[in-house]
This record gives sequence, structure tokens and C-alpha cells, in this order.
Amino acid sequence: MLKFVGGIFIVVCGTLGGIYFSLRLKRKVEFFEQYIMFLTQVQTMISYGGMSVREILKEIKNIPLAEPILTDTEKYMDNGEAIESAWKKAVNENMKKLYFEKSDIEIVEYFGNAFGISDREGELSKIKLHEELVRNRWHVLKNDMLSKCRVYRVTGMFCGVMAAALIC
Repeated sequence: MLKFVGGIFIVVCGTLGGIYFSLRLKRKVEFFEQYIMFLTQVQTMISYGGMSVREILKEIKNIPLAEPILTDTEKYMDNGEAIESAWKKAVNENMKKLYFEKSDIEIVEYFGNAFGISDREGELSKIKLHEELVRNRWHVLKNDMLSKCRVYRVTGMFCGVMAAALIC
């Protein structure tokens, strides 16, 4: 009986591991979807409102996955850091917590390197270029999610069953 319960526990752990990796990939896709929304809002605020960087960061608070980056950037800027270093620091801290790849972190970091140093048209063109780069990455991640999420779950369950069969 104890072996049976242990075997069930191993299968459940394997399945949960597969679900975990599946959800991690889904969260990356959701982050980039919300980040695209953020970029769209920034474009609107610059083109119609002529808002400064600090005003933009204070206004945008309705994007749950990007909000920690915005809040931390604002906090670092309040401590006297420039937008470039504040954005980079906030992106690194928050995206590493979510286990993003280095290439994903670099894409989001790029926004802070070029933000707030140009006139309105220059800012808008840089944001459009950055948005295209982000959309390309989002499409890749979305395709990965569609093809790999089920594989992660099934593989996790299969590994759990195999481990339980070998041990029991």
C-alpha cells in the first residue's frame, strides 16, 4: 500500500513539474502581450499628451505583469538615477524573478536605453521599432506555447509514471 501511495505521489510530482514549465511559458507570452499594450499606451501619451518620462511612468498602472518594472523604475529615478540605468536595473530584477531568458531581458532593456532622449517624432519612431521587435518575439513565444505546453504536461506525467514504475 505504501508503495502505491508513493508511486501516485511521484506521478503527481512529475505532472506538476510539467504543468509548472507550461505555465512559465504561458506567463512569458502574457508578459509580452501586456508589454505591447504598455508600448501602445506610451505612444499615445507621447503623441497626444506630450508627457514626460516621469509622467508616463506615473500614469500607466493598469498592466499587471509590467507594473513592477514601472514602479521600480520610478523608485530608482526618485533616488536620482537616470532613466537608462533605472529601467535596466528594474527590468533585470523583475524579469529574472520570472526566469526570462537573457535575450528577452535584453529586448525589454533596449526600451530604456532609447527612451526620453529625443523629440516627439524621434521617440515615436523608436517606440514603433521597438514594438515590432517585441511583437516578433511575442509571435515566437506564442508559437512555442502552442506547440510545447501540451508536450511539457504530457512529458512530466510520463516521467512521473516511468519513475514510479521503476521504483515500485
